[in-house]
Amino acid sequence: MAVDFRCENCGKLLSVDEEPGNTVRCPHCRKKVTVPAGLAALPRPHVPPNASSQSPPPASPDGQAEGEEGEEHVEGEAVIGAMATIMPWVISVFLHLGMFLIMLFFVMVAVKKIPDSVIIPDAALNLDNPGGVMNPKTATVSKSEAERRTVVKRYTKREDQVDKGKTEQTIQLLAASSDGARGGAADLGLTNSDAAGGPKSRFFGGGGNAYHIVYVVDRSGSMAPTFQEVQQEMVKSISKLQPVQDFTVIFFSEGEYIEGPQKRLVSAEMVNKLAATKFLKEITAQSSTMVLPALKRAFQILKFADARRPGRLIYLLSDGDFAGISGGSTYKGLSGNAAVVQWLQDNNPKEEAKGLVHVNTFLYLNTDPEPIKVMETIAKENGGRFKLISGDE
Repeated sequence: MAVDFRCENCGKLLSVDEEPGNTVRCPHCRKKVTVPAGLAALPRPHVPPNASSQSPPPASPDGQAEGEEGEEHVEGEAVIGAMATIMPWVISVFLHLGMFLIMLFFVMVAVKKIPDSVIIPDAALNLDNPGGVMNPKTATVSKSEAERRTVVKRYTKREDQVDKGKTEQTIQLLAASSDGARGGAADLGLTNSDAAGGPKSRFFGGGGNAYHIVYVVDRSGSMAPTFQEVQQEMVKSISKLQPVQDFTVIFFSEGEYIEGPQKRLVSAEMVNKLAATKFLKEITAQSSTMVLPALKRAFQILKFADARRPGRLIYLLSDGDFAGISGGSTYKGLSGNAAVVQWLQDNNPKEEAKGLVHVNTFLYLNTDPEPIKVMETIAKENGGRFKLISGDE
């Protein structure tokens, strides 16, 4: 007996001649279905052959044809089945893509080195007045910051002015004869006027003419509040040196001094200027003041300077005298200021031909009489100039 029922998988109407409970394969979806028992006794409906083309299928209570409802139901189930199959893959793809982007971000941050702000020393080489204040002006600044800006601004503006000094002696390191440039100046192709003064250099507005320059700078703890401005001025000074000049840097405090990267005079070429800039940024101010070991090292370095290029110069900067908390350096039974002055008297020749080292002194933000006297004495006795760097000046 034929049994009519709908396939439980695709919903199509089936007519099979099987016993209830048997399993048959749907000719539409090719899936196995079980012949239901409840429909076995129902008579097979008689449908005219042309019924499908003459009248529509019976309507459902809501007005929709029964066939259409079945087809929509089947289509909806097919879409849901497809989405259920595809969505896990889509979610997996987006999840892995997100993880990849996150990992890529961390790799880029770890590998890429973000450089600190780099000062390019030669950026101001051709400027007559580099000008500017070290820090941009802000709406609100602390009292100490305002004082530092005032000092830096004042001496930056004065940098291109002629340094009149406070001593009787002046620095004239290269002399020209009536028949033109001589010695190292002639070898370098310098003109008569160039040889008369040699290559110029400036530091905190105080200048000198020399081929060989050593910066001997205080880095004791008292320098800490404004030490950054000192470092900036050193970079500015070094940036303006000419390639025919050479230089090095020595910082002093209590204990061992700290020398520049190569611990000797190096030519003022770009690669050495950049190395000096990097070195300066790593120095911090701490401890107390002891200058004599650093001065001795500066003289030792200048002793091996190229004699064909005359002119040896030390820029000596400190914010106080050299007595120190514990009495400072000692020499021949003397200590502090007296020891420094005496050592220079005994070890610095008085004549250019014998290797005189000119010493320009800078007293930084200190107007006490004793430090002024000591710095003036050192400059005067060693063919240099004294410069008072003071906020009250």
